[in-house]
Amino acid sequence: MKKVEFLYLSQEDVISLNIGWEEIIAAVEKACSEQANGTIECPPKRGVHSREDCFIHEMPVYLKEMDACGIKWVSGYPSNYKHDLPQILGVQIMNCPETGVPTCIMDCRWLTAVRTAAATAITMKYCARKDSKKIAIIGAGVQGRMHLLAIKNVLPSIETCHICDVKESMLNDYCEKMPEKSGCEVLPFTSVEEAVKDVDIIVTCTQKLHAPIIPAEAIKPGMVGAGLEAGRAWPKELLHGGVDKIITDHLEQTMSYGTTGAFQGGLPEFYCQLGELVNGKIGRENEKESFLAFNIGFAAEDIALGQYIYEKAVEKGIGRVLPLMEVADF
Repeated sequence: MKKVEFLYLSQEDVISLNIGWEEIIAAVEKACSEQANGTIECPPKRGVHSREDCFIHEMPVYLKEMDACGIKWVSGYPSNYKHDLPQILGVQIMNCPETGVPTCIMDCRWLTAVRTAAATAITMKYCARKDSKKIAIIGAGVQGRMHLLAIKNVLPSIETCHICDVKESMLNDYCEKMPEKSGCEVLPFTSVEEAVKDVDIIVTCTQKLHAPIIPAEAIKPGMVGAGLEAGRAWPKELLHGGVDKIITDHLEQTMSYGTTGAFQGGLPEFYCQLGELVNGKIGRENEKESFLAFNIGFAAEDIALGQYIYEKAVEKGIGRVLPLMEVADF
């Protein structure tokens, strides 16, 4: 039998491909569209939890229309800063759908960061007012940065970002770097209540929370709110009757989070899945509608973008080819 090799892509290899937001968003839209069409095999993510408020998740998927498959093995450890390590770390394996042979192993930290922000940006593309000018982002970490860039890509009307964080060093770094990167005025806040005043969009890019932090009166007619923590930042007054429409990316997976107390007051009623908007379902119907979006993140987004990354790397000769199997006998 012939030798089996795979392509290895480090974080730096992936970043060196210079993949832009238009390409990232297009890949995630394909994944969301397939999810809504029912053309993916994508079980809800499972995990193990070696420490409190931490996780390591397995995320396998097969996208039938793209004919792409693979798995992401990703960890989230909020206390990693004590070890001088990122909070999110992991690898992604791409497989040949014909033979099952692993074709690529890549770092998934950058991929996770951008696909998460892309899902929120897609939500804004279909649900936010086109004249939105101010955004409040709670959390000045990686996701807080990526979300401003991704949302600005689909809503160039955004002029001002209220950034809120409890860590002064994070705020200072954000305010120093993000104005030039985003083309937005950036104003720092340490109070969530103050940060969310007089804005058009609120995004919570926080870690797992044990109680809501967004004031019940924060969402006004015409606004959009989005959260990365399965609704934990948002009070029951907003989750249950406080807005006109609530969106999620993968209903089955979101429902599984609802059984763990993620949504205060229980699972809210969802208007539709994100892929339905991509496929033509109307999001915003008038200027006064208000929205919440809770895109948990599902494996098809990762593998769709991973397939694009893999193909780009092969095309450009990026990465290292490593042996998996020299001979069949052992």
